[in-house]
Amino acid sequence: MRNYEVVFIFRTEVDAYKSGLEKVKEEFNKAGANIVKEDDMGDRELAYQIKKEARGHYHFFNLEVKPDQIVTIEKNIKLINEVLKFLFVKKDQ
Repeated sequence: MRNYEVVFIFRTEVDAYKSGLEKVKEEFNKAGANIVKEDDMGDRELAYQIKKEARGHYHFFNLEVKPDQIVTIEKNIKLINEVLKFLFVKKDQ
């Protein structure tokens, strides 16, 4: 297991944010990821429009997951409509 930090930008509508967050957590569970820390960073203005959205709801996760599962998680998350953008970063030990 390796530590990763990931930030998601969801659509700002409350229903879209909640359903998107639920779908992301479901993908983590399928991959056997352990959520170490989670932080709701709130609604913020974006530097540039993403998928015609000017604002986004940021959410941070600190995960423990096997490195080979990251590609699978990323591929499945790209299909979630409520996610505007995301970034996985390997955390130094």
